[in-house]
Amino acid sequence: MLQSHSADLELRSRKCGKQPSNNKPDDVDNTSSWSDEAQTTRRPSTEHTQSMDNTQVAEMSTTSKSTPHRSSLGKSSIEDLDVRENENEMWRNELQQNDELLPEAEPDQDPPVPARRKKYSDLVDIVIRIVITLIFFKLETMSAFRRQIHSEELWLYKNPPRPDIVRGGDLLFFVIAVPLLLTIIFYAFTKDRRDFRAASWAWTLAVCSNAVPTSLLKISVGRPRPDFFYRCFPDGVMVLNETADAIGSSLLDFNCTGIPSVINEGRKSFPSGHSSFAFASFGFVTYYVVAKLQAFDARGRGHTWRLFIAIMPLIVAALVAVSRTCDYHHHWQDVVVGALIGLATGYISYRQYYPSIFSTDAGRPFENAGDEMCRPLLGKQTSKWR
Repeated sequence: MLQSHSADLELRSRKCGKQPSNNKPDDVDNTSSWSDEAQTTRRPSTEHTQSMDNTQVAEMSTTSKSTPHRSSLGKSSIEDLDVRENENEMWRNELQQNDELLPEAEPDQDPPVPARRKKYSDLVDIVIRIVITLIFFKLETMSAFRRQIHSEELWLYKNPPRPDIVRGGDLLFFVIAVPLLLTIIFYAFTKDRRDFRAASWAWTLAVCSNAVPTSLLKISVGRPRPDFFYRCFPDGVMVLNETADAIGSSLLDFNCTGIPSVINEGRKSFPSGHSSFAFASFGFVTYYVVAKLQAFDARGRGHTWRLFIAIMPLIVAALVAVSRTCDYHHHWQDVVVGALIGLATGYISYRQYYPSIFSTDAGRPFENAGDEMCRPLLGKQTSKWR
């Protein structure tokens, strides 16, 4: 068989060395030469493919060697494999049991705040509000800054004296009674103690925190009220010493003949206390009602009655503020700044215990609101905004 194969090869080589005969067409020789060239050009790619196949075969053989079949192992090796499989099965069962127990354990949750610490927290909040109130009353008795009055601006302070349209005592009553009554009504319908507690802390903080900056600005600025002239001179007769400054405009040095306490109160025009207290208290009521009615939420938009009920307290506060310009007790700038102070303190106090009025959880107090200070300052804490 080998001899016949070698004879065939010699015959083919002789044919390739000879010239083609006349009875064979030219296209046969062209085809044979083309096949030889194609065979030569394909040889490198074929060799590369064979090398890749050899590599894959080697990897498969290595893998098969690394994981031998049970039939190719001895008795001791089979026993070792059985022991390892049993150990792996045991670890899988333990991990499944641990995964089932983890949600029940909840190790990341903080322990509940003890009742004694909660009482201490409430006591601290009460003391802070009492201290702020005492500071406010002390500031009210202090003398205001004596601002100089130019003769060119005297007309601003010569308005006739008028009685208060909204008296201070009446305003103080409504500032306290309206939010208190509102929270009691909501509690009567919902029986939600957490909401009632958060609302009570919020509106009391709004009223108290508004008092100190308002009174402090009054005695620091010392702007005369529109009716200051008649507070200083009740009979309308001005007694003064006229001096000239470096610019040439005259400064009026009043020798007031009126009651000292009335004169001192006449120097506390900026900002308006009526305006700031009205907007602090009724502003909180607006935030509270807006959140409860979800007026600014996706579920409450488009309902005019919700928005109308919510802004009613602000309308009342605006009327109180405007009345202070009608009785010539405040300038319009005093009223505007007082309203801004009241709205700011009311909203800041509201946000200490409730989420934003635009959020989906509006009207629901924060979890554990007011209890965070009971936890250790250096320990692990959980934010009440979670």
